Amino acid sequence: MSTDMQMKKISMGGALAAMALLACTAAWAQSPPYGGPPGGAPGGQAGPGGPGAPGGPPGGGPPGGGGPMMMGGSLPPGSPEPSPDPRNFDGGWRHDSELVFQNTKDMFGHKLPYTDAGRKVINRRVMSFKNGTPFINASSKCMPMGQPWQMDLNMPWRIFQSKDRFDILFEEYHGYIQILMDQSKAPSGAAAYMGTSVGHWEGNTLVVETQGFKDDMWLDVDGTPASKNAKLTQRIRKVKAGDRWYLEDIFTLDDPTYYTRPWSWVRDYAWHPDLTFFAEYNCELQTGAKGGLTPNLVPEPKD
Repeated sequence: MSTDMQMKKISMGGALAAMALLACTAAWAQSPPYGGPPGGAPGGQAGPGGPGAPGGPPGGGPPGGGGPMMMGGSLPPGSPEPSPDPRNFDGGWRHDSELVFQNTKDMFGHKLPYTDAGRKVINRRVMSFKNGTPFINASSKCMPMGQPWQMDLNMPWRIFQSKDRFDILFEEYHGYIQILMDQSKAPSGAAAYMGTSVGHWEGNTLVVETQGFKDDMWLDVDGTPASKNAKLTQRIRKVKAGDRWYLEDIFTLDDPTYYTRPWSWVRDYAWHPDLTFFAEYNCELQTGAKGGLTPNLVPEPKD
């Protein structure tokens, strides 16, 4: 099965398509994001304590290193460059690398530090796929799924940037992330599926802290867990590798419910000014079943 067909099935079928593809993507699922070597961040990057030097091999490839296959190909001739301002992320972007179906290791190559509760959740979710009865999750209900999974999908998204906020719109699942640059303007007390995101600049790196989630999240297709009490931190910077521009995003999850310590992973998003006009995406009609849920999806146990 070609990669294009795999990506199309994922976008069309949500969790059901992911189940069908599980067997042919086992190698992907067991690999650390971008092939990060143990003991060091990929592509010459520093850890979440500070931004690293631009990575990636001379002549091309995402700054995350490790040589992931690019899905989107070259930009059309004459495509505009992004703003030269390192603090201006405005425009179209896309996760162009192979989809990581399950995060099994952090960006340094270490196994995820599960608590007993976290290990129970991920093992049960993986078994539900293997048994042909995957659990109902946010994607199967066309609900907001949280930043990590939304940003892992190989579909275009658009940043609208102003002085005091970032509005990020996604073609798939009608996703929306709002980053406020003024803590005093953040809503208080009300939980949200995407949480509340507040950003600040550290040099040319945008640091985004998100808390206040309304529900537990799946971080990826296989269901790597995050609880609603988690804190998600992203360190985002604009870099150039070869002739392509990218946003490098280091995610750090602090979630004592499911993990014994915070852990980090990295993703790269390629500049795509050619994809700023979104195709129509009718999530509710693409689950393929009357009433919106595929029949073999089952409720996940709450214990």
